[in-house]
Amino acid sequence: MTEAHVGLDVAFMAAETHRPDDVPAGTSLTSLVEKRSAAGLRLLNNRLPDDFPHQVDRGDVGDALTQLALGEVIRRTISGQRGSTIREALLLGADWNQVAAALDTTVLAAADELRVWAEGQRTLYHRFRAEDPQTQIGLDDEAHAAMMGAVDAALEQAAVSARDTHAERSPRLRAAVAAAPMVDTVGELRALLEQLPDEMPLSLDDHHRALPGEENQVHTIHPRLVAVVSGLATEAESKQPGLMLTQVYVPFPAEAEEQAAVATRDDLPAYGELARAAHYLQRGDLRPGLKDVAEVLEELAHLVGEVAADFTEHDEDGSTLRVEAKRITHAAERVGKLADEVEEVAE
Repeated sequence: MTEAHVGLDVAFMAAETHRPDDVPAGTSLTSLVEKRSAAGLRLLNNRLPDDFPHQVDRGDVGDALTQLALGEVIRRTISGQRGSTIREALLLGADWNQVAAALDTTVLAAADELRVWAEGQRTLYHRFRAEDPQTQIGLDDEAHAAMMGAVDAALEQAAVSARDTHAERSPRLRAAVAAAPMVDTVGELRALLEQLPDEMPLSLDDHHRALPGEENQVHTIHPRLVAVVSGLATEAESKQPGLMLTQVYVPFPAEAEEQAAVATRDDLPAYGELARAAHYLQRGDLRPGLKDVAEVLEELAHLVGEVAADFTEHDEDGSTLRVEAKRITHAAERVGKLADEVEEVAE
C-alpha cells in the first residue's frame, strides 16, 4: 500500500461516517470492515451492566449510523466485485458448479451475473478508448468474447442438466400427480407438493372447467403436469415439467372414480360464458358459442343499465346508460336468434 493510500485510510478511520457518500473513493475493504467492527464493538459494550468493573467505550447513535452506512458500502463493494471474481475463478480453473456453489446459487444465475458484468465492462472499455486510445479500462472485444464463450458453456451445461433431471424425474413426477386427480383440501395439496421438487414451476389455469349442461356439480382442483419452457431463445432453451392447478366442477352425487374421470378430461369447456364461448367458437361449434356470447351480452346490458347507471354523475337518472343497455340487449337477442339460424343452415 502506498503512503497516499495509508494516509487516506488513516483520515477515513478518524472521520465521521454516517452515510455511504462519506466514504472516500479508493477506501480499502479492509479499512471499511475495521471501522465498522470498531463501531460494532462499542455498540456491543452497551449491553454490559452499568457497574461493569472495567473501563470500556460505549456506543452512541453515531456508531449505529456508522454501522449502517459502512454495511451498505461493503455490500455495494462486494456486489460490484462479483462479476470480476467469477471471471477470475474461471480463469484460475474453477468450473461452473464450483462457482455456483460458492455463490449459493444456480449455474444459470452465476452465468447471467458474468454476462451482465462483461457487457458493462465492454461498454466501459469502448467509452474510455473513445476519450483516450491509450486507456485500458474494462474488457476489449477479445476478452469480452472469451467471457461470452464461458457463459455459453454454462448455458449448455445447464440445458444438459435440465434434460437429464427431467428424464430422471419424469416417471416419478407423473406417478405422483396421477395419484391425485382431485385435490379438495389443503392437506391433500400439501401431501402432493411434498413429492414434487421445490423449483418446479407452478401455474393456475386461466378458467374454471365444467361439464356443459350438467346441473349438479361440485368444485374441485385437478393438478396436472405441463411442459414449461425455460431459457427461451437461448442456448439453454429446454422444457421442464411444471404443475398446473385447474379448477373443475364435477358431477354430484357421483362415485369418486366418476368424478375423477371428469376432472382429468382435457376437453372440458370453461365454466364462464365468455371463456366458454371462445372455446366453442374456436372449434367451429357455432350454436353453443353464439348462445354463450348472447348470455355475455345480456350480462353486460345488466351491468351498464342497472349497476353503472346508478353511479353516474353527469347523467343523474342514468338514462343515457340505460339507452345503451337496451341496445346491448337487442344485440344479445339478435345473436341468440342467429345461433339458431346458423345451426339450421349447418344441418
